[in-house]
Amino acid sequence: MRWSQITECGPVRRRNEDWVCACPDLGVFAVADGMGGHRAGNIASKLALEVLEEYIRSSAGAGRPVQPCLLLSEGILRANEAVYRAALAKEEWQGMGSTLNACLLLGNTLTVANVGDSRALLLRNNGISKLTSDHSLVQELVDGGGITEEEAFNHPRRNVLTRALGIGPRVEVDSFEYNIVQGDRLLLCTDGLCGFVTPQRIGELMSSADDPDTVVHRLLQEAIASGSNDNITMIFLVVD
Repeated sequence: MRWSQITECGPVRRRNEDWVCACPDLGVFAVADGMGGHRAGNIASKLALEVLEEYIRSSAGAGRPVQPCLLLSEGILRANEAVYRAALAKEEWQGMGSTLNACLLLGNTLTVANVGDSRALLLRNNGISKLTSDHSLVQELVDGGGITEEEAFNHPRRNVLTRALGIGPRVEVDSFEYNIVQGDRLLLCTDGLCGFVTPQRIGELMSSADDPDTVVHRLLQEAIASGSNDNITMIFLVVD
């Protein structure tokens, strides 16, 4: 496996509220997007990923049998509780929250879990597919047949979340398991990328080079050229 990561403030925002976690020794990779317009979004995203990593690392060290979906989901639930409690502890942090999208790669099994609208995308045989479903207003409209995916991409309320970390003491975590094969390419990203570049174009760029560093920089430049006004964060993995 080869991988690369990048996180940038972007051309508009003054502060980067995204955070990234890459632990190849654990097979854990994750991105988080502090909630824009809320206080201390950068605190929320950083804390969430620190708690997730700490939980998985301590669980791995305990030598217990690993159930990937339960492990990843429980780590995210603990991250939610940590952000929620931190927001209660300081007045200036009240209302902070974050998205979180994480994957756990063990052998040929890929487990993906998410809260919010940061995404996991898989490129296989030149076909791009979403491994997660956004927790957003426009996704609910798409699921209900009210609008198409193409309409959702340009919808004026596409940034309205229906689920996020830290807003309440508990949160529902979606988790999925997939088999991976040699040649698969995986991307975790915040909406500074996927909110401005179509999945089809992202897939084209994911296959545009063998070097992961080159790919993430091409994706970053595409997001900026497409008018991204948000922080831009991603992890790109190639399964050899």
